[in-house]
Amino acid sequence: MLSKSVLKRYLKNTSVVLKKLNSVLKMALSSSVSPSNVTDKESIYEKAEAYWSQVSCDVDGMLGGFAKLHLPDIVDSKKFLRILRNKKKLLNFERAIDCGCGIGRVTKYLLLPQFESVDMVDIIDSFIESSSSYIGEEDKRVRQKFVCGLQDFEPEENYYDMIWIQWVTGHLTDEDLVSFLKRCQNGLREGGCIVLKENVTSSDTYHFDTEDNSWTRPRNRILELIKEAGLTLLCDRKQTNFPQGMLSVYMFALR
Repeated sequence: MLSKSVLKRYLKNTSVVLKKLNSVLKMALSSSVSPSNVTDKESIYEKAEAYWSQVSCDVDGMLGGFAKLHLPDIVDSKKFLRILRNKKKLLNFERAIDCGCGIGRVTKYLLLPQFESVDMVDIIDSFIESSSSYIGEEDKRVRQKFVCGLQDFEPEENYYDMIWIQWVTGHLTDEDLVSFLKRCQNGLREGGCIVLKENVTSSDTYHFDTEDNSWTRPRNRILELIKEAGLTLLCDRKQTNFPQGMLSVYMFALR
């Protein structure tokens, strides 16, 4: 029978080995499935859609089981909008669109209180179908709801004051993300801006999630893709008050 001290050392060493293996596996996935050189993107897109089609149509489902992130997320997003207003980076608050809207969490708690009308777009039709009951009375100010992947979505030209894109660009390849951002730029009217809110890795490598088939990009790579799309970074802020151990989240205001 193992003594307590031997067992303790064994468990500690096993934990170290498992952590190293996990790190190696993550690095292997990051290098082998990069959004910059995908050869079977349609397969990845289909798997991602299949994953989200099975997710519950509630806040917990939208946030991957982390419903507790909802309040600090909305609080910081509202602060960011106030910064844009005060800095005169966002001049009008008439028309917004929520890209990757899910059931309308961001639409209900962030955009509708700030803008006169909001459009919504998501690839999962069950989310769009559930959005009216979730949003409630204010759903009457939602102008249009599109069922479409962002790789194919084209915003109405010169129309929006705000194009809000949150926790969804990880499902696009680099090439498709750049193309989408260019189309979003065309969708802005004068004085409008795009806000991209996204997770970032803690390293300089991509991380690929094999469960939902999405990438997390390094912050510097996101900035490179923004520049590649011909957009200017107006300002950015890091999300605060998320639980320790969560990925860092940044908000980028673009035009």
